[in-house]
Amino acid sequence: MRLLRTVLVALALAGAAHAQTVVVHPFLGEGSVLGAVVADRIAEALESSADLVVGPAAAPALVPPFSYADGYVGPLALLEEGGMARLHGAMLLRAGSGADLAVSGRVTTDSDGLRLDLVAAAADGTTTRTTLRAPEDDPAELARRAAALLSARLDLPPPPRPEPIDMAGDDDALGRAVTLLAGGFAAEVDELIARAEEAGAVSPRLGELASVLDDVRAGRPAPARPALAATLALTVLEDGERTMAYLEGLAGAGMPAADAWIGAVAADGGDLARADDAYARAASAYPYGAATLASYELARDRRGASDELDALAASDDPAVLVVVALLADVRADPTLERDALQGLTRAAPTFAWPFERLSYLAFDADDGLAAARALAVAVDLQPDNDLYWTNLGWAWYLLGFWDRSEAASERALELRPGATIAAYNLGLVRARFGRLDEAMPPYERALSADPEVDDEALADVENAIVQRPEEPALHYVLARLYETEGRRDDAADAYRTFLELGGFGAPYDAAAERRLAVLTAPPPPLEIGGDRLELVLGGEPIEPPLQPGDPIGLRFEALTPGEALPLRLGVSATLEDPDGDVVAQNEVTVDVPADAIGYVIEEARLELPTDLGPGTYRVTVTVRGDGDTRASVVREAEVAGEPEPLRRLIGRNVVLTSLASGRPLYGAADADREDAVVSRLVDELRSAATAAEETLPTVESGRFAGLTGAELFERSDVSDVRDFLSFLAGEGTTDVRATFVDVYAQWALQGAPTP
Repeated sequence: MRLLRTVLVALALAGAAHAQTVVVHPFLGEGSVLGAVVADRIAEALESSADLVVGPAAAPALVPPFSYADGYVGPLALLEEGGMARLHGAMLLRAGSGADLAVSGRVTTDSDGLRLDLVAAAADGTTTRTTLRAPEDDPAELARRAAALLSARLDLPPPPRPEPIDMAGDDDALGRAVTLLAGGFAAEVDELIARAEEAGAVSPRLGELASVLDDVRAGRPAPARPALAATLALTVLEDGERTMAYLEGLAGAGMPAADAWIGAVAADGGDLARADDAYARAASAYPYGAATLASYELARDRRGASDELDALAASDDPAVLVVVALLADVRADPTLERDALQGLTRAAPTFAWPFERLSYLAFDADDGLAAARALAVAVDLQPDNDLYWTNLGWAWYLLGFWDRSEAASERALELRPGATIAAYNLGLVRARFGRLDEAMPPYERALSADPEVDDEALADVENAIVQRPEEPALHYVLARLYETEGRRDDAADAYRTFLELGGFGAPYDAAAERRLAVLTAPPPPLEIGGDRLELVLGGEPIEPPLQPGDPIGLRFEALTPGEALPLRLGVSATLEDPDGDVVAQNEVTVDVPADAIGYVIEEARLELPTDLGPGTYRVTVTVRGDGDTRASVVREAEVAGEPEPLRRLIGRNVVLTSLASGRPLYGAADADREDAVVSRLVDELRSAATAAEETLPTVESGRFAGLTGAELFERSDVSDVRDFLSFLAGEGTTDVRATFVDVYAQWALQGAPTP
């Protein structure tokens, strides 16, 4: 009896000595940082008794990536929007980090006050999903209840009561800092802390975060917060050895993920001996560590790596199964991928991604039933995912469940009106049963969204005709798609077959007859209206001389004296120098509305090289229709002067707007007024200096190094703004509308690079 009592005491002591590691992810919220503060209060409460608690500022970066397709990827990257607040998100966080417990959730407000939907996953495979409530004016009560629940789950002593949460005071800054650090935006935290200090709103917890950030930048040890120090080092340090030191500190604190991170950093830096040792330690510490080792060895084509990957497919660890599934795809091994994905659906049944991947494998194997089964679960897990509804609609189509196919495609289009594949699928199932008047609107919707006919959608119609050759509606759809592709003879045959089978009635019979007449007549001749070619800069006509670097639009009208223009025209443009050499050229395809006899084309453009010398150049535009029909127009244009950044930005539709009004700070009429525009931009910087002081960090490099936001905007002069415009023009930026001061600040913070 005494021996038994001794054994029991020893077991109890062994259990008490087991390290407890907890990871608390930032909670999602309703557009606020309250969830981050509640999560941080929970982490703070658990720190009183758990051996290592990784708070929300560090948790998102804790899971190490694995070698994949000549790069790296992490399991959490596969989560859908909001997935971190669901059970499978907590499971992947726990499995990927190797912690004893991972916690996540979502904080919302409803008619009953505050609500926390808490999810937690433990190393023994058990999970917790519960809802906690608190009065709307007492969010700390959510943290108290959650911390008590989690402490009991870990057999830890009751935690201390969390401090009250005051989002109108200190805790707003804390929540923002936690959110920024969690997102990898450490540089932005400095200014936030500075403002909080000025306002006297720096809580002790925020002070701790600031202290760790300072320690990491200075290379000082931070043993009290090893996880935060390590994850910060990964983002703020460029010194590999110093980063390794912080990761080793995290490994010494008992977090298995640290060794897998060390392996990844060492391998990326070419230190394979160090990577070998680190990955070996990770593999012995936890299952996901073994998966990262297998991926590392597979990337280096080491002997036995494939066998190890096969063995890992039998795991029930969700993070391991993610690795196996992705690497099996790279290895083109659908059997192994399917085994891993099916295991993942059992290990993490709320995770939609493996069901999505299983559906693709099923489609590849022409197994519509397996695809439908997988997608039926996927849409149940993510009912607002239009892709899943689109694919489910196709699976039902393959199985012959026409009503279900139509309903699923309709649902996809309700969720995303621009879902072109769903529109094709919807039109097909309706045309298959002769409902041409209901089939053509979704087809026209798809073609309006993307005039390029989807090859698979066209093949689907051709296959449907093989199965139902006597259905006129299918032939009409086929004719419409063929004609859009420019296949005149095929389109004419399809329209003819539609009419021979009895047609459909108004207005489709008359339309088919009209299009058949057009398509069987000789290709319509082409003309360019008035042999006139207009040069355009920023949407407005411009007269020569042009300047080197100008992005010039070319505007002209294509005409035909025939029945109608082709539905698609090819346009080529060239610029020849005085010696007749082509110095710039471009080609585009233009879609023309049906039955048009004239159409103004504005899509053609030429960008003049920046090194053009002065002289008379020749612009030639050729438009091509069906067969050998074509028409050309030639115009001479003088080129003189030097490249001007403002003209280049205007020609590329780069619009910089005012911070205060949101209106453009220049337009096409300013193309030759660069001096005035630059002065206007300098004034815009001056007027935004106060706002810059509140939002921008101190510039760390380049010509503006050491300047605060206000100093940056107050000291930038005309030459600085010209350099900025030159950089923007040199980057080739096109079709952008942005706030000038924001883009200028980004350029300055990047060190004010030259073009």
